[in-house]
Amino acid sequence: MPPADDAVARAVRSFAAAMVGEIAHELNNRLATMRETVGLLEDLARAGKAGAGGTARAHASLDDQVGRALNIVRALGGIGTALGGGVGAFDAGALVGELLALTERWARRLSVHVERDIAGRLPLAAGDPAVFLCLVHRLLVRCAGDGGAGRGVRVRVERDGDGVVVRLVPTGAHAGGAAAPAADEEQIDRELAAQLGGTLTLEGGGAAAFRLAAVL
Repeated sequence: MPPADDAVARAVRSFAAAMVGEIAHELNNRLATMRETVGLLEDLARAGKAGAGGTARAHASLDDQVGRALNIVRALGGIGTALGGGVGAFDAGALVGELLALTERWARRLSVHVERDIAGRLPLAAGDPAVFLCLVHRLLVRCAGDGGAGRGVRVRVERDGDGVVVRLVPTGAHAGGAAAPAADEEQIDRELAAQLGGTLTLEGGGAAAFRLAAVL
């Protein structure tokens, strides 16, 4: 079996690569839609059909796409800082929110509804935020299973005593249908949790809870 540090490093690299792929596809989709909308406006103008209603709808669509792209860029900034920041104090709730923003395309592709419940004013957690994000992403993917209409995942981040806990629970028509992790995958999850000094509880059916100590 490879050393634990090697397995964790590979898992974090794999997570980072997955995020880059999701972001590239999502931004490409947004920019392509913007280009199509601009082309439509140009066609209407050339044809002398740029009525107030059609123009307003096109501008609203363009504004929506720009807003979505900016949200992705903002989330990317937070994730990028986390991936390169090393060990330190971090806001677990903010990072989970940014992670969910960057996985919206993945959720749409699987037809999975992701419900977020992130408490405010959480104490800062200690550890490597890249390892934390990698672990939450792995748990999210497992909780979603194969996806499908009617399936969902509830992601809750809240205070737990003197720490912070992240809970992921399958919801909807297929709740509890996710397969248990393979032994080697579960081992990697536990190595990630150990590096953070946290406690990981796998509850079956994809549900999981991960508790982190707060910065004192």
